[in-house]
Amino acid sequence: MIRFFLAISVLLINFPLAAQNEAEVPVTIDTLKIGIYDSPPFVHFNENGGLEGVSVWLWERLNGEIDQPFKLLKYEGDHPLYDILNDLEKGAIDFTINPLTITSERHKYLDYTVPFYVGDLTLAKQTETSYESVVEFLHIFFNKNILFLTLIMVASVFAFGLVIWLVEKKNLHFERGWRGLLSSFWWSAVTMTTVGYGDKVPISSLGRLIAFIWMLFSLVIIGLYTATITSNLTVKKLTNDNLQIENFRQLEVGTVEASATSTYLNRNFFNKLTTYPDLKIGLEALNKGEIDYFAYDEPWLAHQLYTNPKYADLEIMPIRFNLQLYSMGMRKGLKPELKENLSERLLFLMEGREWQMLLENYNLKEY
Repeated sequence: MIRFFLAISVLLINFPLAAQNEAEVPVTIDTLKIGIYDSPPFVHFNENGGLEGVSVWLWERLNGEIDQPFKLLKYEGDHPLYDILNDLEKGAIDFTINPLTITSERHKYLDYTVPFYVGDLTLAKQTETSYESVVEFLHIFFNKNILFLTLIMVASVFAFGLVIWLVEKKNLHFERGWRGLLSSFWWSAVTMTTVGYGDKVPISSLGRLIAFIWMLFSLVIIGLYTATITSNLTVKKLTNDNLQIENFRQLEVGTVEASATSTYLNRNFFNKLTTYPDLKIGLEALNKGEIDYFAYDEPWLAHQLYTNPKYADLEIMPIRFNLQLYSMGMRKGLKPELKENLSERLLFLMEGREWQMLLENYNLKEY
């Protein structure tokens, strides 16, 4: 029921925004020129020509309080984020409701409202196929340490089997000839695995002493073998749970041009970084295997991967890095009282239950 009323309220705000955008709004000195581009879940151009999203909801309520005339300017070119940042710097637009990450570089030519959302950067990759999962498991299971221990086990089985045959070949259980030798190997194997059927047993005192030594040695070998396998699987699990972004520096990583993610990766020496005009083009490149990973803000990545069937073969990795503060950007020189009013109203809206419900509706977690 809560989601229903929230959905209705979001739909209702689409009409006035869309209408004001499409109608001929007389631009005066006091008219705010607001740049926007399609960037769900914060700003989305729906099929009916209206707008929806978290930032749209915020702006409708902000403008209802400050009563400021405005004109929406849609950026639908190939490089929307770059174009909006460039126009803010030149003063061609006054404001954008699309969330911008607060960075020291942008602060040189932009002003911001107070942050209204906090998130992380993360990585997306192609989902492993069943074949790749099996290959990865075999790679973990058959590494050089396990293969070395396997070789020792097999050699020990044959060595102790041969010794026990030489000592016990007069025994009916270990007769002379190749049949007796095979029986000794069988006895050695079942003794090592602690099965001990009892169909083959040494009778002489020397044979039993050798058998006792073999039993103790077998416990050591089996213990080492089990511990090594367990250790490899544990290390793999810990590696997946404690991924570090630095481990991806030499891999093919993509991100959106002019984004805070791009700045971060360049500063941290990601030499094989590829940038794309927007998120969807970058994810398509990842889908095609042109890059190994795609780095970007988690709210946007998660929304695309969980709602767009085109990206069903992609998944978000369990890695979070470089906490981001998201704000609405303003050009330098905007009236101080307007900036102050916007920030005050944002803080007020974020303290309300309606804001929490909105984030839940768009599957955005609150920090």
